[in-house]
Amino acid sequence: MPRRLTMVLATAGIALTTAGTAVVAGAGPAMASSNARGAHWVGTWESAQVQPGTNGLSASGFTDQTVRDIVHTSVGGSEIRIRISNVFGTAPLAVSDVHVAIRESGAATVPGTTRQVLFRGRRSVTIPAGDRELSDPVALAVGAETDLAVSIYFKQPTGPATWHPEADSTNYYSTSGDHSADTDATAYANTDSSWFFLDGVDVVNPSVKGAVVTFGPSTTDGNASTPNANERYPDDLARRLLALPKGQQMSVLNAGISGNELFADTGTDGQAAPVRFLRDAIDQTDVKAIIIWEGTNDILGNPNLPLNDFESVYEQLIDVAHAHGITVIGATLQPTEGTGGWTAEGNTLREAVNNWILTSGAFDGTTDFSTVLEDPANPAQLLPAYDSGDHLHPNDAGYQAIADSVSLRLLTTPYAPGRK
Repeated sequence: MPRRLTMVLATAGIALTTAGTAVVAGAGPAMASSNARGAHWVGTWESAQVQPGTNGLSASGFTDQTVRDIVHTSVGGSEIRIRISNVFGTAPLAVSDVHVAIRESGAATVPGTTRQVLFRGRRSVTIPAGDRELSDPVALAVGAETDLAVSIYFKQPTGPATWHPEADSTNYYSTSGDHSADTDATAYANTDSSWFFLDGVDVVNPSVKGAVVTFGPSTTDGNASTPNANERYPDDLARRLLALPKGQQMSVLNAGISGNELFADTGTDGQAAPVRFLRDAIDQTDVKAIIIWEGTNDILGNPNLPLNDFESVYEQLIDVAHAHGITVIGATLQPTEGTGGWTAEGNTLREAVNNWILTSGAFDGTTDFSTVLEDPANPAQLLPAYDSGDHLHPNDAGYQAIADSVSLRLLTTPYAPGRK
């Protein structure tokens, strides 16, 4: 392994096994088995969490308020459970009351669908700093592509909040008091475009084959897609997988973080990819495949990075996934000419990274997002029809195009050593 990469990973808090595999230090306990109580649990929604900012709601947190996170399922199920995160908290997080319901519109919920959420049989739970808490099963049948309102009441001050800054959807927080069971939106006068504390929703669905995690930066997060429309590429991919016959369908979990990088911890842009890989990808419920589309921000920030650094960190992520029996698909990096940080040197590095992804044989399969998105007249830039306008992020049509380009066979075929 290159000395520089070893130093970067050590700085990021990663211990290396004798095989060179990256293993996160202090990743926290693994989530409950997907087969707990004999039920087939699978993740239907995820948001990758980051540290609090230095100002705004994430810095101040909440006191005697209810946060209503609006989430969109990929697959449905007969029961649900939620996961609350205090991974980036500096003190225990006291959760006083939680309810979940099917969202009607805005912050309002469908009457008759509100359910109390319990944790080991109790309404309240205290989550230690650095931990996450999985709820008890909730008897609420939910459909595929359904909006849920998860309402979390904090009587005591939360302190700075573990959160996901770029939700590309509207979420709500209340005036004073416990409004977690409210069906109307009266108390939810405040809006924000971030998710707070909630980092996962699972469902019971024995006909779903498992989950696909989409892992990457802002282009996976869905930046520049239409807000509140669920037009991110993971949403588009989820709809393709839902169209498969029962038994072949899979859910899609979005582990994108805007600004994320392979090599560096970047504050509210998330921890370096190897540091967060176990928590945000491997430890999700019933994961069968991971699509890695990561490295663009590293190149834009430092176009002189050695190619073998990229090779080493990709190989580490692949090794960790394979150790857990998970298929890994490598996605090529999109062209970025015209955006800030673009250089000819960086584009040469991008092309070399893409060539390695496609030809090295390290991944179980590949998907060539770069070719799909590039302008044939100038492959260093996005096709105008797919450019959101910032020359970095695709628009809705571009996200749909790359979702359409993914081979579903690669995702639905179980991992086997040596399979390509």
